[in-house]
Amino acid sequence: MDLEKASEIDLNKAKLQLDEYGYVLLPNLIPRADALAMGERLKELSLQHGDSDGKGYHGLPCVYNYLNPEEYEFFLPLAINPVVLELAHYTLGEGYQMGGSGVVWRQPGVPMGPLHADVPMGWFAQQKLPVPRNVCFVLSINWMLTDFTQDNGGTQFLPMSHRLDVPNMWLDDSGNPCFMNDRVRLLREEIEGGDPSGRLKIAEGTAGSGVLFHGAMWHRAGANVTKDQQRVGVITPYYPQWVDPVHGLGMPQALMRRDVRDGMPEQIRRMNLHVVENYPHLQDA
Repeated sequence: MDLEKASEIDLNKAKLQLDEYGYVLLPNLIPRADALAMGERLKELSLQHGDSDGKGYHGLPCVYNYLNPEEYEFFLPLAINPVVLELAHYTLGEGYQMGGSGVVWRQPGVPMGPLHADVPMGWFAQQKLPVPRNVCFVLSINWMLTDFTQDNGGTQFLPMSHRLDVPNMWLDDSGNPCFMNDRVRLLREEIEGGDPSGRLKIAEGTAGSGVLFHGAMWHRAGANVTKDQQRVGVITPYYPQWVDPVHGLGMPQALMRRDVRDGMPEQIRRMNLHVVENYPHLQDA
């Protein structure tokens, strides 16, 4: 897609929304038919190679490691859409990297996910350290390969929460829940207790759309309360040049294999500085 033709989207407005609210909905970036076809293929691969929690969730990391080489070109829009890359460059600066486009497939009946912020924000919370306010460690695009609705579990965001403390919860040695501070605990309890003030906003959109968001955002996957609607998405993360995807972000699953990376267009190779083979200790994991 040519950036000039992508163009129902006002990039200046998208940048402002991303800065202010922490996320921005980007409609119709991929043709609907292509998005639906991608979703069907990735469901097949998820059943063959992915993981499942037995409750309706299926996941598959770095889809390019499982595609046939002749399929790469069709799936490249999930990595190099020009609107998304312009916003990634704006947020992360020169030399930003990409992670490996992981599938999130939520079937009918899958329950609500927990409120959280993405890596490495949970580490700051658990160490009781101040959260850097002027750094974006991860910027992710959640591609909608089916329609995303409130009923089938569209992702829920707390606007402007990328400026708050981290919502992640963990257990202490006695199994008691821990939070970064009482403000986080109280707000999280309010939202998870039914969100009576309607603080969360649901990212709804048609297949081929995406929602781009800061990793520090409070967000969660909604419950799929439908009887027959699949919710299939792909999350492609981008991160600054100076971040190590394994030792900095703890995301070894985001890495391409070297043979896959080397078979990609130069633009993709440039954004994948690290490959699985750079981390020998992962080979036996």
